[in-house]
Amino acid sequence: MKLVTYEAAPGWGRLGAWIPGKIIDLAATGELYQKTTYSNFPILPADMMAFLNQGESGVKAANEVIQWVQKQLLDAGKSARIADEIISYPLERVRLRAPVPKPPKILCLALNYKAHAAEGNITVPEKPYIFIKPGIWPVVGPNDKVIRPAASKNFIFEGELAVVIGQRCRFVPREKAYEVIAGYTVVNDMSARDLGKTNIPGLFDWFQVKAFDTSLPMGPCLALKDEVPDPHNLELTVRVNGQIVQKGSTGEMVFKIPEVVEFISGFITLEPGDIIATGTPGGSKGALKAGDQVEVEIANIGKIISRIADPE
Repeated sequence: MKLVTYEAAPGWGRLGAWIPGKIIDLAATGELYQKTTYSNFPILPADMMAFLNQGESGVKAANEVIQWVQKQLLDAGKSARIADEIISYPLERVRLRAPVPKPPKILCLALNYKAHAAEGNITVPEKPYIFIKPGIWPVVGPNDKVIRPAASKNFIFEGELAVVIGQRCRFVPREKAYEVIAGYTVVNDMSARDLGKTNIPGLFDWFQVKAFDTSLPMGPCLALKDEVPDPHNLELTVRVNGQIVQKGSTGEMVFKIPEVVEFISGFITLEPGDIIATGTPGGSKGALKAGDQVEVEIANIGKIISRIADPE
């Protein structure tokens, strides 16, 4: 199942399910399903964070509703209405937003691919190397603008697979890591790399490099675990203005996802909606300028496009 946050009208963000060619409004469909079948199951909410906080009961209910509505839509042909209620939209008629628009935390791995570390002549760390972005303002969705910090002359893309946490947890052993994961999405960990230098030897300014507004394009969906049976066997491709600049496999990660979840949860509590960006392969080099278009695509999940702009 692929879930999205979508707008059928500006400012009207809603939780939806993405089926071929259509976006189904889960809250509206859930209400209709209950009225029609007299079923008793959790009410499906209208936003992603509320859904993630429902845990497995929400996923089970959403699956049941989607199976029902697909049959109804098939019987109704191309109609988006069932019993005079709008419950689905053609994909081209809606705007996809970041699937998790306001994550509680954004945790990012640095140097988690050997090729990326080698490009900077940096030794691969002995344990996961984590930095944190703020939880709200860095996040933008597919086709949104990414605003380059005015001082940066070396503004770089970093295509990455991101983990979305599905339940509150602490001290998660790696063999149980997948139990606390809701699914996966695509992110672009934008970096103003030249702003990291300081006058203190050995000190790197992660804040200026990584934490600025619009620094984490995300989307196009949250692919739940049933869509991604092996997150370490996905092809990742980045294009700038149509030319391939990064191509790798998530299998090249130095620290695999279960180890990362174990490591992070050993220090802080993870919550539903937390994002873990798992690092970027080699090839993230070449300064971007206003007007450039960056595409990040991961097999089984989808593609996001970002348009680089200068501050107004």
